[in-house]
Amino acid sequence: MGKVVEKELEYLPLSDKIDYDSAPTLDEAIYQQRIQSLLKMALSQGYTHLIIYGDREHYSNIHFLTGFDPRFEEALLILSGEQEPTIVVGNEGLDYSAIIPFEIQKVLFQSFSLVGQPRGQSKSLDEIFRDAGINKNSKIGIIGWKYFSPIERTDPSQTFEVPHYIIQELSNIVGWENVRNTSDFMIHPDYGLRISLDVEELIFHEISGTKTSQRVLQTIKNLRVGESEIEASRHLAIDGDPLSVHPNVNFGLENVLPGLKSPTYKKKLELGEVVTVGMGYRYALVARTGLFVRNKEEIPLTMEGIVENFYIPYFNALCSWYESLHLGVTGNEVFQAVRDSIGDLKKFGIGLNPGHLIHTEEWTNSIFFEGSPHKVKSGMALQGDIIAFPGEPYGGVHVEDGVFIADEATREAIRVQYPDSWKRIEKRRQFMKDVLGINIADEVMPTSDIQAMLFPYMGNTKFILRND
Repeated sequence: MGKVVEKELEYLPLSDKIDYDSAPTLDEAIYQQRIQSLLKMALSQGYTHLIIYGDREHYSNIHFLTGFDPRFEEALLILSGEQEPTIVVGNEGLDYSAIIPFEIQKVLFQSFSLVGQPRGQSKSLDEIFRDAGINKNSKIGIIGWKYFSPIERTDPSQTFEVPHYIIQELSNIVGWENVRNTSDFMIHPDYGLRISLDVEELIFHEISGTKTSQRVLQTIKNLRVGESEIEASRHLAIDGDPLSVHPNVNFGLENVLPGLKSPTYKKKLELGEVVTVGMGYRYALVARTGLFVRNKEEIPLTMEGIVENFYIPYFNALCSWYESLHLGVTGNEVFQAVRDSIGDLKKFGIGLNPGHLIHTEEWTNSIFFEGSPHKVKSGMALQGDIIAFPGEPYGGVHVEDGVFIADEATREAIRVQYPDSWKRIEKRRQFMKDVLGINIADEVMPTSDIQAMLFPYMGNTKFILRND
């Protein structure tokens, strides 16, 4: 059972400054390898072309394959086994596409541009597709950002989340029957290209997790009664790295319960109310929800027993999530471990998956659901993300951090090639085992400096829960 212990977190932060010079560089060879792996999958199933769609929110697939992310506009990446890749962009994406570190056909399609910008100087979509070798004999796989299951649609393979006019234009050329949703090629938990990541991508997760967790901890430690959410959010010290989610700094049930609310100017922090602090750079999200008091004596009478009746059972379930993770375990087994620990999920206000996959977007997919046959494998980047919001009287609690799974060969590659990341990971693993009492498997690589730490009194981070 969990218990409250006082522990000065002297080891944090692990470094005053991350050495970004030691971060991986993604070169042409890496991107070309990814493209060829995707094409091999597509060609083996009879597809002649893949059309990968992206926009400002759904950039991760194109970004993974090219290093280019649509920032204001939409974009298409066209791949085939016969021609070099083509990137189709709007007015502002044309210059920005120069960041792609390999030879690629760059085609302007001004309808991808923002409304009111110049039009009439680019080819039609029909012409662009035909120039890429698409004809009546082609079979097209469409990669957007989600695929569908039979419980959602009667014909999931021909259900598309990308704009209708793109599908319509392709159907006019190849016929409706030759266009299929193949988003699973990128994000299916068993074979998706962005599910089992290479060492370089895993190191980006570690670096991002380090920075994100330090900013969240910094904000929690600087919370002060009477300051507004906006004032508190300044402690996140957001820099120029792209964010994957909107930051959450919220005080009081009315602002915390919506879950995704941005900080406000008017709401001021009060002693004894529930607070949330969360943010995410690409590859990592760290979040905490809890009660803003400095000790047990400051817990309001209406929330008496919150530690014993709510936080400790939640923490025990969190420990079960971490300790059940290992190579080859199914998502269902992890789900059952959490449920066996905490009991009635509805009683604790747990409605979503107890964890998910993460990449440059905050949620890639999840294997953690009842009956899930999908197995944990090396290269997976995962979020421990058990959101418990039962409402009155306790409000909610949320401890979210990331890990990735690395087999022995991957661990050795990290140790040799990226020693700074390896040292941080090892220190976190030791802390989890020795201080938090969480016995994680050798292949579980923590990326957060406050990994699995539940602060029962959010006004005093010297107190954490320990698994005994």
